[in-house]
Amino acid sequence: MPLLNESSSCRRHASQSNLETLPVELFDKILSHLVHPRSRLPGLTEAQSSHEFPKELRTAIKDREDLTLPPDCDRWAADLFSLHLLSHPLNALSLTSRRCHQLVESYCSHLVRQCNSTMFNLPFALLDKYGSNCVYPDMSAIVYRRLWLQHAPRKCVYCHAVLDCYPFPLVKRLATACQDCFYRQTLTVDEVERQYHILPATILASPYIRGGHGSGWILRDDVEALALQLYRTRAFHSAHIEQQDKPCSICAITRFFHGHHVTVTRSNQKATVRQPASVKKRSAKRSVRC
Repeated sequence: MPLLNESSSCRRHASQSNLETLPVELFDKILSHLVHPRSRLPGLTEAQSSHEFPKELRTAIKDREDLTLPPDCDRWAADLFSLHLLSHPLNALSLTSRRCHQLVESYCSHLVRQCNSTMFNLPFALLDKYGSNCVYPDMSAIVYRRLWLQHAPRKCVYCHAVLDCYPFPLVKRLATACQDCFYRQTLTVDEVERQYHILPATILASPYIRGGHGSGWILRDDVEALALQLYRTRAFHSAHIEQQDKPCSICAITRFFHGHHVTVTRSNQKATVRQPASVKKRSAKRSVRC
């Protein structure tokens, strides 16, 4: 084990050294792709997750998804409830070494200068002409990386759409999601009951279901993983016309009835879900900007 740790440490220092020896122009080109960090939506590529990608094509791709395979969780920022815990790539890179810190600060200084007239209004002209001793207030203590990340335009980490509401009133975070991408990756407890026939008590008691504390939203990937474990498929338990008055074709426990009532039986317990009320509740929740 000590030899393994020593070997991995040597590889890490070697790769870090290779990064630091890159020409400044190439290093800045790499940094330009890190200003707005990107992830992708489950089951889609980064390009297909883009805000400009047609929704019809995105739906067609998702319809061809093999629902007998595990959900797509191998993604950066897969847990959108923990986005506030993720370090921005510029912050993370600046902590790797003194050289990387200098390069990141220099690049962010360039970004601040580039947008100075519209965002910052700092006296760079006086600084360049007369030096730091002739400029007030003193600009030598400015951390340009922090200044840029606090004021730069915010883009959704998944679809790259520009956000019109930042900072958020409750939680300030550098990596965040838009409303549409939030909805695509979350479910409410009543939605899980209707779509997967899993009782709320099962969802709330599971230590593997992640979600916002007290918000009512849970991570869809976790629900799909549980459904796959229970039913060997992540497909919705939708009621077709030929299924009315018959047990669910997937779980064989729930019986579909005509009208708006669905009766779910688990261990001699019956819970009746009235769909119109659930839909109304869902609509009210999803109208809140996240």
